[in-house]
Amino acid sequence: MNVGSIYSLNGKIETEAMSVVMAQIHPKSAYTMEDVKENTNQILEWMDRAAAGFPGFDLFMCPECCFQGYAPDAWPTVGIKLDGPEMKAVQAKCKELSVWGVFDPWIKPDDGKFIQNTAVIVNDKGEIVHTYCKTNPWIPGEPTYPGWDCKVIDGPKGSKLATIICADGDYPEIWREAAYNGANVILRVSHYMAPYDNAWEITNKAGAYCNNVYVLACNSAGMDECYTYFGDSMAVNPDGTIFAQAPKGIPWLLKADVYPGIIDKMKEGAGSNNYIWQFRHRGASCPDLDGVGADLSMYNHMK
Repeated sequence: MNVGSIYSLNGKIETEAMSVVMAQIHPKSAYTMEDVKENTNQILEWMDRAAAGFPGFDLFMCPECCFQGYAPDAWPTVGIKLDGPEMKAVQAKCKELSVWGVFDPWIKPDDGKFIQNTAVIVNDKGEIVHTYCKTNPWIPGEPTYPGWDCKVIDGPKGSKLATIICADGDYPEIWREAAYNGANVILRVSHYMAPYDNAWEITNKAGAYCNNVYVLACNSAGMDECYTYFGDSMAVNPDGTIFAQAPKGIPWLLKADVYPGIIDKMKEGAGSNNYIWQFRHRGASCPDLDGVGADLSMYNHMK
């Protein structure tokens, strides 16, 4: 698992496995609330399939746009509320199945802002425990209101979860922000289309390796009015290797097990691949810096 470091993980590591099922589905472009209802029902059906096929799993993931698809002109009219019937339906299903869930509704906020592309985590009791507004909307095709932070929450089996959304993953800064805030598993929900197949794989691998985290990346499959969504959902180790991967272009349920405690162990000290620590302790091996290193960034864009 940790093949990307020349130094061993020493000592006894006790950790649980978090079992995740990613639903590589094709959401319909929603122009009416009836279309949104149809997508909601599809999510519920896939959750039932996951529970039947992989009993005892911990976390269910849907791709970006799972409630509304991608119909930019219709977003203002098909935005849903965080406490609306669509979210209540998936919350109830999480409680029924005793699983956590990750969903991506287009939320119409009460404060007058435009639609917000929002990743939502629901716990196994059916409670919303995390929301994340997409920090880097896809320009020029996504007229959504951008978010401002990347929170981390305690998830099942010792996981510390952060969510990012699709085009977020094209910016190294958001991966680093999630890891710096304590994430050991980053969940990337996407509606990522061709011809960016190669970029999808590169960014997922780089996000995992450069930040010492598991990356679970769930992407849509199918075709809408203008784009082809290639699927290729994947689970990536912290050394940047893909260890579970769905086929391209077709609906699929991908199941993967991750071990969050191993990530925590990797980040305990000044190991050769503990980049989050090294980023704040540059040159720590230099005797002149007393084994501590320089704690200030030398990068202009970080000052």
